[in-house]
Amino acid sequence: MILTPEKICEEFENNNLDKHTAFDLLISLIENSENENDRVKSIESLEKIGIFNGKTFIILENALISDSNGNIRNAAAKVIEKKFSNEKALVPLKWAIKHESNYECLVTIIKTLEKINDKEAKAILIEQLKKIRKTKYLNKDKNIQNKRFKKTLKGLFRERKYEDLTHKELSEILINYLTIRHLIEQFPNVYYELDPQTALIKELDLSDYMEFEVKGTPWGWKNNIKKLSDINGLLNLNNLEKIDLSNNQITNIKELIQLLNLKIIILTNNKITDLENINHLKTLLSLEYLDLRGNELAKNVKINEFNPKIRVILNDSYIKIK
Repeated sequence: MILTPEKICEEFENNNLDKHTAFDLLISLIENSENENDRVKSIESLEKIGIFNGKTFIILENALISDSNGNIRNAAAKVIEKKFSNEKALVPLKWAIKHESNYECLVTIIKTLEKINDKEAKAILIEQLKKIRKTKYLNKDKNIQNKRFKKTLKGLFRERKYEDLTHKELSEILINYLTIRHLIEQFPNVYYELDPQTALIKELDLSDYMEFEVKGTPWGWKNNIKKLSDINGLLNLNNLEKIDLSNNQITNIKELIQLLNLKIIILTNNKITDLENINHLKTLLSLEYLDLRGNELAKNVKINEFNPKIRVILNDSYIKIK
């Protein structure tokens, strides 16, 4: 019988494996399997087995610090955050945040430091924030400089001291910075604006330009976004007020309901057809402006579908919902 993490947990729950045997089998998969998914699932399954001793910590610490796979490091960081004391977790987290390159793992580490909420965790977050102010490029290969973050942080710290920021505020700035850096790696066309009061991203533009189609611009020069889930990190931008996703290939916008501060949504020239998307948009209580031109859905939307306060564009003739 081939033992998978799922099978090991099933056998344990059915009392066919004792706790220590199940634990040893999962550890063996973590350390020896060549299947990334099995290794990640094995780390996650440790919670079901419930053995969190010194040996478990050493294995997870080694995975976080030295594993070559970012997804494995991230899985290890999540379990360390959930199952071990702040004092114990800080040691590998302090090392990892200085050396980690995987976006998801960095976000997990920063969120963990936010939750730890003590002076040492805050000092680590402040150290990372200071590094942003010294970083010249968001992406050196694309020659994209870090001017906006540096300028905004300079203005912010004219009014406040690093120590005045809460753990949450520090964490959010770091995650917003990492997210924009990550989006620039993913897509050729990224524009953003920062809120000068918080240094968080308030506007995000991932649109493409229609004239590129006519000019025959190569595929790699366009964002070609088909699903919001393709925008890895989007849901970490909780302060976002405006998003422009026009001229992509998006069919479903359900994920946007998690961005509660959205006021302006521009979805011109996508492939949205299902009217269920209107129900998603209705849940955004801060919404003030919506552009749905160039989507099949716009032909079937009735003028009373939205709150009267929302300005809606369904075609080239401006429509205000009454």
